[in-house]
Amino acid sequence: MHYIEFKRGQWEDFFNPVYTMRFGFTPEFFQEENCISNKKNPGGPKGYDYTTIMTKEKYKKGTRITTCCSFEEFGAPLITLTDKIHSDENGNLWYGVCYEAVLWEKGINIWEFYMDGDKLRYHLTASSEFMVEPGALHNMEIRLLEKGFRVSVGDRNLTVRAENLPDEVYFGITGCENINRFYSLSIQKAD
Repeated sequence: MHYIEFKRGQWEDFFNPVYTMRFGFTPEFFQEENCISNKKNPGGPKGYDYTTIMTKEKYKKGTRITTCCSFEEFGAPLITLTDKIHSDENGNLWYGVCYEAVLWEKGINIWEFYMDGDKLRYHLTASSEFMVEPGALHNMEIRLLEKGFRVSVGDRNLTVRAENLPDEVYFGITGCENINRFYSLSIQKAD
């Protein structure tokens, strides 16, 4: 198992800042004393930065990732899965097609992003409603399955059939819609 704390100097070599085609260029995570967070940005979606980092390597089905995170009211920490990251002429990394597991005050939402011609589109593929306390620490986990993935938060589980999920993916974490904090991340590779 690989365990990373989001303290200065302990995570930067393992991840790349990656920008979504959905919103365009956004800044990198802000380093706090014991975590990383996105920031307020009047020009960003809903007034906040939409900030993502992705693992530098891909992981196979059977892999499990867990992040310890928190969010302020209306926040939404995400775990993002994608198999394609591309570089622009300035060396910035971008992703488009992906799955997002979103933790929010009313549970978990799973979004699938896909290309429709030259447009990035998305739809809600699954959700599980339950109360999630803003400001509290939460462990959110994704386990890649043969034909999808399972998201767990506490004793709540949501299994998603995802026929379009590739055999290997990059894992990412994203902060959006308010301030989100990420304290740690662990990856248990498939056997």
